[in-house]
Amino acid sequence: MLALKLSLVALSMLSATWAARRFGHRAGGLIAGFPLIMAPLIGLLLIDLPGVRVAEICWTTLANFTACVGFIVAMSLAVMRFNWWQSILIASAAFFALTAVTVLLPVPRYLTVGLGLLSIGIGPWLIPAGRPPEGGVRVPPMELVFRLGAALAMAASVLLLAADTPPLVSAMLLTYPINGSVLPAFTRALYGGPAARSVLTGFGIGLRGVGLFLFATALGLETFESRWLGYAIGVGCAIAYALWLWRTGRR
Repeated sequence: MLALKLSLVALSMLSATWAARRFGHRAGGLIAGFPLIMAPLIGLLLIDLPGVRVAEICWTTLANFTACVGFIVAMSLAVMRFNWWQSILIASAAFFALTAVTVLLPVPRYLTVGLGLLSIGIGPWLIPAGRPPEGGVRVPPMELVFRLGAALAMAASVLLLAADTPPLVSAMLLTYPINGSVLPAFTRALYGGPAARSVLTGFGIGLRGVGLFLFATALGLETFESRWLGYAIGVGCAIAYALWLWRTGRR
Protein backbone atom coordinates (compact mmCIF):
# COMPACT_ATOMS: atom_id res chain seq x y z
CA MET A 1 0.00 0.00 0.00
CA LEU A 2 2.82 2.42 0.83
CA ALA A 3 4.39 1.74 -2.58
CA LEU A 4 1.09 2.59 -4.27
CA LYS A 5 0.78 5.82 -2.31
CA LEU A 6 4.32 6.89 -3.18
CA SER A 7 3.70 6.05 -6.84
CA LEU A 8 0.88 8.59 -6.88
CA VAL A 9 3.23 11.24 -5.51
CA ALA A 10 5.84 10.36 -8.14
CA LEU A 11 3.21 10.75 -10.86
CA SER A 12 2.40 14.22 -9.56
CA MET A 13 6.06 15.24 -9.69
CA LEU A 14 6.42 13.96 -13.25
CA SER A 15 3.44 16.10 -14.25
CA ALA A 16 5.18 19.19 -12.86
CA THR A 17 8.36 18.30 -14.75
CA TRP A 18 6.42 17.92 -17.99
CA ALA A 19 4.92 21.40 -17.50
CA ALA A 20 8.39 22.92 -17.06
CA ARG A 21 9.66 21.25 -20.20
CA ARG A 22 6.64 22.28 -22.22
CA PHE A 23 5.92 25.85 -21.05
CA GLY A 24 9.04 27.16 -19.29
CA HIS A 25 10.40 28.33 -15.94
CA ARG A 26 7.37 30.13 -14.53
CA ALA A 27 4.99 27.34 -15.56
CA GLY A 28 7.26 24.79 -13.88
CA GLY A 29 7.22 26.79 -10.67
CA LEU A 30 3.47 27.33 -10.85
CA ILE A 31 2.68 23.63 -11.33
CA ALA A 32 5.17 22.75 -8.58
CA GLY A 33 3.29 25.11 -6.28
CA PHE A 34 -0.11 23.58 -6.98
CA PRO A 35 -1.33 20.80 -4.66
CA LEU A 36 -0.04 18.04 -6.94
CA ILE A 37 1.64 16.47 -3.91
CA MET A 38 -0.46 18.00 -1.14
CA ALA A 39 -3.80 16.80 -2.53
CA PRO A 40 -2.74 13.13 -2.86
CA LEU A 41 -1.15 13.24 0.59
CA ILE A 42 -4.29 14.63 2.23
CA GLY A 43 -6.41 12.07 0.40
CA LEU A 44 -4.14 9.25 1.53
CA LEU A 45 -4.19 10.53 5.12
CA LEU A 46 -7.99 10.37 4.98
CA ILE A 47 -7.74 6.63 4.37
CA ASP A 48 -5.97 6.08 7.69
CA LEU A 49 -7.05 9.01 9.89
CA PRO A 50 -10.39 10.47 10.98
CA GLY A 51 -11.66 13.46 9.06
CA VAL A 52 -11.41 15.70 12.14
CA ARG A 53 -7.71 14.86 12.53
CA VAL A 54 -7.01 15.59 8.86
CA ALA A 55 -8.92 18.88 9.11
CA GLU A 56 -6.67 19.87 12.02
CA ILE A 57 -3.63 19.07 9.90
CA CYS A 58 -5.05 21.26 7.11
CA TRP A 59 -5.61 24.21 9.45
CA THR A 60 -2.16 23.87 11.02
CA THR A 61 -0.60 23.64 7.56
CA LEU A 62 -2.34 26.84 6.50
CA ALA A 63 -1.08 28.60 9.62
CA ASN A 64 2.48 27.60 8.74
CA PHE A 65 2.22 28.93 5.18
CA THR A 66 3.56 32.23 6.48
CA ALA A 67 6.88 30.44 6.90
CA CYS A 68 6.56 28.86 3.45
CA VAL A 69 6.05 32.26 1.81
CA GLY A 70 8.96 33.62 3.85
CA PHE A 71 11.08 30.83 2.37
CA ILE A 72 10.34 31.68 -1.25
CA VAL A 73 10.69 35.44 -0.71
CA ALA A 74 14.04 34.97 1.07
CA MET A 75 15.25 32.64 -1.67
CA SER A 76 14.15 35.06 -4.41
CA LEU A 77 16.40 37.70 -2.82
CA ALA A 78 19.28 35.31 -2.16
CA VAL A 79 19.55 33.80 -5.66
CA MET A 80 20.78 37.13 -7.08
CA ARG A 81 23.73 37.29 -4.66
CA PHE A 82 24.53 33.73 -3.63
CA ASN A 83 24.84 30.30 -5.24
CA TRP A 84 22.11 27.68 -5.10
CA TRP A 85 23.05 25.90 -1.87
CA GLN A 86 23.71 29.14 0.00
CA SER A 87 20.31 30.40 -1.16
CA ILE A 88 18.63 27.24 0.17
CA LEU A 89 20.35 27.65 3.55
CA ILE A 90 19.25 31.29 3.83
CA ALA A 91 15.68 30.47 2.80
CA SER A 92 15.53 27.47 5.16
CA ALA A 93 16.70 29.65 8.05
CA ALA A 94 13.87 32.07 7.27
CA PHE A 95 11.39 29.18 7.11
CA PHE A 96 12.30 27.70 10.49
CA ALA A 97 12.52 31.12 12.15
CA LEU A 98 9.03 32.06 10.96
CA THR A 99 7.75 28.62 11.94
CA ALA A 100 9.05 29.15 15.48
CA VAL A 101 7.44 32.59 15.66
CA THR A 102 4.11 31.21 14.43
CA VAL A 103 4.20 28.40 16.98
CA LEU A 104 5.13 30.73 19.86
CA LEU A 105 2.51 33.38 19.07
CA PRO A 106 -0.10 33.26 21.89
CA VAL A 107 -2.98 33.97 19.53
CA PRO A 108 -6.05 31.97 18.45
CA ARG A 109 -5.76 29.62 15.50
CA TYR A 110 -7.99 31.70 13.26
CA LEU A 111 -5.48 34.56 13.44
CA THR A 112 -2.50 32.42 12.44
CA VAL A 113 -4.55 30.79 9.68
CA GLY A 114 -5.62 34.24 8.50
CA LEU A 115 -1.99 35.37 8.48
CA GLY A 116 -1.07 32.32 6.44
CA LEU A 117 -3.79 33.05 3.89
CA LEU A 118 -2.73 36.69 3.72
CA SER A 119 0.88 35.63 3.14
CA ILE A 120 -0.16 33.38 0.27
CA GLY A 121 -2.14 36.23 -1.24
CA ILE A 122 0.62 38.83 -1.22
CA GLY A 123 3.63 36.50 -1.53
CA PRO A 124 4.14 36.70 -5.33
CA TRP A 125 4.01 40.52 -5.18
CA LEU A 126 6.97 40.51 -2.77
CA ILE A 127 9.23 38.68 -5.25
CA PRO A 128 11.18 40.95 -7.61
CA ALA A 129 10.27 40.20 -11.22
CA GLY A 130 12.60 37.98 -13.23
CA ARG A 131 12.66 37.61 -17.00
CA PRO A 132 13.33 33.97 -17.84
CA PRO A 133 14.31 32.60 -21.26
CA GLU A 134 11.28 32.00 -23.46
CA GLY A 135 10.00 28.51 -24.26
CA GLY A 136 10.42 25.17 -22.56
CA VAL A 137 13.16 24.15 -20.17
CA ARG A 138 15.64 21.33 -20.58
CA VAL A 139 15.39 19.30 -17.38
CA PRO A 140 18.59 17.29 -16.84
CA PRO A 141 18.10 13.64 -15.86
CA MET A 142 19.86 14.17 -12.51
CA GLU A 143 17.48 17.00 -11.66
CA LEU A 144 14.49 14.76 -12.31
CA VAL A 145 16.01 12.01 -10.15
CA PHE A 146 16.72 14.45 -7.30
CA ARG A 147 13.27 16.01 -7.46
CA LEU A 148 11.58 12.61 -7.39
CA GLY A 149 13.78 11.45 -4.54
CA ALA A 150 13.04 14.55 -2.45
CA ALA A 151 9.30 14.34 -3.07
CA LEU A 152 9.17 10.64 -2.22
CA ALA A 153 11.20 11.18 0.96
CA MET A 154 8.81 13.91 2.10
CA ALA A 155 5.75 11.81 1.27
CA ALA A 156 7.10 8.76 3.07
CA SER A 157 7.90 10.87 6.16
CA VAL A 158 4.40 12.33 6.31
CA LEU A 159 2.62 9.02 5.75
CA LEU A 160 4.72 7.16 8.29
CA LEU A 161 4.75 9.84 10.99
CA ALA A 162 1.33 11.50 10.69
CA ALA A 163 -0.47 8.86 12.73
CA ASP A 164 1.92 9.18 15.69
CA THR A 165 2.88 12.86 15.74
CA PRO A 166 1.07 16.11 16.58
CA PRO A 167 -0.55 17.98 13.67
CA LEU A 168 2.19 20.63 13.88
CA VAL A 169 4.88 18.11 12.88
CA SER A 170 2.85 16.87 9.93
CA ALA A 171 2.12 20.46 8.93
CA MET A 172 5.83 21.34 8.95
CA LEU A 173 6.57 18.37 6.74
CA LEU A 174 3.77 19.38 4.38
CA THR A 175 4.70 23.05 4.20
CA TYR A 176 8.47 22.85 3.80
CA PRO A 177 8.76 23.80 0.12
CA ILE A 178 10.59 20.81 -1.34
CA ASN A 179 9.64 21.82 -4.88
CA GLY A 180 10.25 25.46 -4.02
CA SER A 181 13.85 24.66 -3.14
CA VAL A 182 14.85 21.93 -5.60
CA LEU A 183 13.50 23.46 -8.81
CA PRO A 184 14.81 27.03 -8.15
CA ALA A 185 18.16 25.60 -7.05
CA PHE A 186 18.70 23.79 -10.34
CA THR A 187 17.37 26.79 -12.26
CA ARG A 188 19.80 29.09 -10.43
CA ALA A 189 22.72 26.80 -11.28
CA LEU A 190 21.78 26.34 -14.95
CA TYR A 191 20.07 29.59 -15.95
CA GLY A 192 20.95 32.24 -13.36
CA GLY A 193 19.20 34.31 -10.71
CA PRO A 194 16.50 36.04 -12.81
CA ALA A 195 15.23 32.69 -14.11
CA ALA A 196 15.18 31.29 -10.57
CA ARG A 197 13.14 34.30 -9.45
CA SER A 198 10.66 33.57 -12.22
CA VAL A 199 10.31 30.00 -10.96
CA LEU A 200 9.71 31.27 -7.43
CA THR A 201 7.08 33.74 -8.66
CA GLY A 202 5.24 30.92 -10.38
CA PHE A 203 5.58 28.82 -7.24
CA GLY A 204 4.07 31.62 -5.17
CA ILE A 205 1.10 31.90 -7.53
CA GLY A 206 0.62 28.15 -7.37
CA LEU A 207 0.64 28.24 -3.57
CA ARG A 208 -2.63 30.15 -3.73
CA GLY A 209 -4.16 27.00 -5.18
CA VAL A 210 -2.72 24.97 -2.31
CA GLY A 211 -4.13 27.40 0.23
CA LEU A 212 -7.54 27.30 -1.42
CA PHE A 213 -7.45 23.51 -1.45
CA LEU A 214 -6.54 23.26 2.24
CA PHE A 215 -9.07 25.89 3.32
CA ALA A 216 -11.95 24.32 1.39
CA THR A 217 -10.99 20.79 2.44
CA ALA A 218 -10.78 21.68 6.12
CA LEU A 219 -14.14 23.44 6.03
CA GLY A 220 -15.68 20.55 4.12
CA LEU A 221 -14.34 17.95 6.54
CA GLU A 222 -15.76 19.86 9.50
CA THR A 223 -19.10 20.63 7.82
CA PHE A 224 -20.14 17.45 6.00
CA GLU A 225 -20.62 13.99 7.37
CA SER A 226 -18.87 12.42 4.38
CA ARG A 227 -15.15 13.15 4.58
CA TRP A 228 -14.74 12.37 0.90
CA LEU A 229 -17.27 15.05 0.01
CA GLY A 230 -15.19 17.59 1.91
CA TYR A 231 -12.07 16.39 0.12
CA ALA A 232 -13.79 16.58 -3.27
CA ILE A 233 -14.80 20.19 -2.57
CA GLY A 234 -11.17 21.08 -1.85
CA VAL A 235 -9.93 19.39 -5.03
CA GLY A 236 -12.67 21.09 -7.04
CA CYS A 237 -11.67 24.52 -5.74
CA ALA A 238 -8.02 23.93 -6.68
CA ILE A 239 -9.02 22.81 -10.17
CA ALA A 240 -11.27 25.84 -10.58
CA TYR A 241 -8.39 28.13 -9.63
CA ALA A 242 -6.09 26.40 -12.12
CA LEU A 243 -8.67 26.82 -14.89
CA TRP A 244 -9.09 30.48 -13.98
CA LEU A 245 -5.34 31.05 -14.26
CA TRP A 246 -5.29 29.30 -17.59
CA ARG A 247 -8.13 31.39 -18.96
CA THR A 248 -6.59 34.66 -17.79
CA GLY A 249 -3.27 33.84 -19.45
CA ARG A 250 -1.19 33.73 -16.24
CA ARG A 251 0.52 30.48 -17.11
